[in-house]
Amino acid sequence: MDTYTMINLNFLNQFALDDPVKMKKYIGMFLQSAPQAIAKMKEQHSAKDWVHLKTTAHSLKPQLAYMGIESLKENILRIEEYAGDEKNHDVILQLIETVEKKCAVAFAELSNVVEELSKT
Repeated sequence: MDTYTMINLNFLNQFALDDPVKMKKYIGMFLQSAPQAIAKMKEQHSAKDWVHLKTTAHSLKPQLAYMGIESLKENILRIEEYAGDEKNHDVILQLIETVEKKCAVAFAELSNVVEELSKT
């Protein structure tokens, strides 16, 4: 497989016992749910729904970890913290936008992984 900038599939490989069918399944689930979670965080931010924004960010955290997207861990933790404290609203939006941009790269990389796994 190629070298990737946003993802590290070491954990997923171990978790799926190097089974390409399981890996494709988990990646597919992530590719379906993560964009929805990011869109939901943007909506919740616009609605100033801090309680649910914190919950959505919290639920995205382990998903990112499974896909090895460690570079976003701090961003998600800060979104959770700031939403929980109902502070730094502008910073929250910037953090969500950063998560969205970096995840777009990760989504492309993961799609490439699925393509590669489909060849095996």
